[in-house]
Amino acid sequence: MYNPIELRVLTSFLVLADELNFTRAARRLNMTQPPLSLQIKQLEAQLGAQLFERTKRSVRLTPAGQVLRAEAEKLFDIEHRARQMVMQANRGEDVGHLGIGLTAISAIELVPDILRRFSARVPGVLYSLREISSEAMIEALLRNELDVAILRPPVTDPRLQARRLMSEPYVLAVPVDHPLATQRKVYARDLDGQSLATLERRFGQYAHDLMMTWLAEHNVVPARMHDAARHHAMMSMVAAGIAVSLVPASAAAQPIKGVIYRRLADRDVPALELWVAFHKEIGNPMTLPFVTQAVESASTYKVAAK
Repeated sequence: MYNPIELRVLTSFLVLADELNFTRAARRLNMTQPPLSLQIKQLEAQLGAQLFERTKRSVRLTPAGQVLRAEAEKLFDIEHRARQMVMQANRGEDVGHLGIGLTAISAIELVPDILRRFSARVPGVLYSLREISSEAMIEALLRNELDVAILRPPVTDPRLQARRLMSEPYVLAVPVDHPLATQRKVYARDLDGQSLATLERRFGQYAHDLMMTWLAEHNVVPARMHDAARHHAMMSMVAAGIAVSLVPASAAAQPIKGVIYRRLADRDVPALELWVAFHKEIGNPMTLPFVTQAVESASTYKVAAK
């Protein structure tokens, strides 16, 4: 007999997955630790899988726990979206929903402009925005978890369709007190022997490979390579004076304390493309109008390089 998991138990699981500490999780849930421990044990028994590795010093998610966390978060997103759509329908408003994947850089200026214009044309839409890697967006499109993705190329799966939005060159992000910050012109050769902060390749293979190939062509060998999983983490290292970084020119639109941006004077600075992709079997009638708006907005977008 099917035994569904209660939402309150999933809530307890997600809080513990966030805190990885039974005492703090219980405090957030306004309960004591023993009932929380019992809930988790019963959930593990119900699923027939260990969700947490527990020692006296630490609590960690198991691979099964990581899977449940990802799926439970999707379930609560659906529950929240359903609640909002019911409220809209009850008020007599048009109900529509768009799931959009995006890159951190596109979210700075381009995506807000697209959303602003599209919302003016199609009011009442509920949006779900997910900032994830381009590779993860492709997988989400194929699983119909996203309607549209604004991502880096390539998009090679024959089930998907993509359109080019724009391209932008790399610029150099440097700490304000770095010697390159006062240099009138900066070239690739100036990066030789510098500490370089980059996105981990698994979170941005296209941009990572484009940058590393260009540096290799100029015989640039960084003194150190620092990895980050997200753009903001990478910029934190630059602001701290730990490294310099090559970033898309549109990143200059987001001022960060302790960081300045410099154009690269080389003639062969690589340009990063940005695409919009969607599934060919369109299930959401708002997908194509949104894609059309994205292309239109991108055509008037000015890259904010300095």
